[in-house]
Amino acid sequence: MGGDPVLAAPPEYRWPIVTEQDIKLVTEMLGRAEIAYVGQEGQVRDLEERFCDYLGVSHALAVNSGTNALHSAYFGIELRPGDEVLAPTYTFMSTVTPLFAVNAVPVLIDADEWTGNLDPSLLEAHITPRTRAIVVTHMNGFPVDMAAVVRVARKHDLKLVEDCSLAHGAVSNGQQVGTFGDAAAFSLQSNKHVTAGTGGILVTNDARVHERAVLLGHFLDRSRSDVRSVEYLPFVPTGFGFNNRIHPVGAALAVASLGRLDEVIAQRCRNAEQLDALLAGIDGVQPPVREAHVDRPSPYGYQPLYHPEELDGLPIELFVRAAAAEGVPVARAKTPPLHRMPAFQRRDTGLGTYGHFGFQGVEYRVYRDGELPRSEAYVSRVLRFPAYPQDEYSAQELFVAALKKVGRNAGALVRWARREGLA
Repeated sequence: MGGDPVLAAPPEYRWPIVTEQDIKLVTEMLGRAEIAYVGQEGQVRDLEERFCDYLGVSHALAVNSGTNALHSAYFGIELRPGDEVLAPTYTFMSTVTPLFAVNAVPVLIDADEWTGNLDPSLLEAHITPRTRAIVVTHMNGFPVDMAAVVRVARKHDLKLVEDCSLAHGAVSNGQQVGTFGDAAAFSLQSNKHVTAGTGGILVTNDARVHERAVLLGHFLDRSRSDVRSVEYLPFVPTGFGFNNRIHPVGAALAVASLGRLDEVIAQRCRNAEQLDALLAGIDGVQPPVREAHVDRPSPYGYQPLYHPEELDGLPIELFVRAAAAEGVPVARAKTPPLHRMPAFQRRDTGLGTYGHFGFQGVEYRVYRDGELPRSEAYVSRVLRFPAYPQDEYSAQELFVAALKKVGRNAGALVRWARREGLA
């Protein structure tokens, strides 16, 4: 409306962290022409061993993306065409779309309306004789209530996969995410807390899952070293057709950032706790809900909830626009629930016989808007702030001062928007 902003500009979000030691390490690798591996060696061996040590698991397999880590997990747990997998509707699409590659059927589950995570209390109502597995995503670094999920999986003899791409190092009921189920996948993409630039890693305590994942995308030397099962030995020379190996330079960067993970989580948590305290005293914005089982979140983004009824009905779009004009780095959620996306609402994709787009004998469910309303309600009111990896306490105090200013002027903003034809 023409006033002076509280902040001229928000602080820069600086991520990923690349140190002088990282640059030196990569330069030395290039000097040695260490740019390709065919087995478990060098930086890939270090990355896998350190992940195993960090999580306390027996097997880790580095791959070229978090998506391929999930594909490897689904192949590893031996999903068959037509098997149903209970999956969150509110997640990044890569949690679920690899199920199409193994011709399994995703059954989308609604979210908890306060956290955005899959609601474990809804799982059993969706179990059928074809249900074979559950996959969960720990959204924005806040773990799903895994004790509840594990109870359902054990009761119905279901496989369990965790997508930990947004939650490296998070802890629920004293246990790290990625250690509850049959397999877990971590993305190592550049925005993630542990980053290879592009990459992923599969972890499991099940040797059979690991062997199948190796055969899926790590033939020859790696298969020779890792595959021991008599039934799989004949396939060691060829594998099952994919090349999922991570790049050595990416693996080296991931080793370095894994070493900094606890420090990064601690700083992001300090920033989040400060915002929690500052937001507790203002109208319209509720700090993210932290459930009792969450011992340590690993904030990937800071996502409070917006309550327009506390601010004269100020629409969320106008609130975000006004806050941004005051210099606050706030936005709305980027991703809609999967059940609202075309791949889950249409069968006439024209993509032939690949996956859910027409595999013979497999019927896939088609969803519609409004069918899973809790996830839609969550997305309609969630806000997103950066989870800064450095100390930004003074800037965050200004963020909240700006939000208070917007709140004080909520009625005036609504009237202004009507005059301008914006509401």
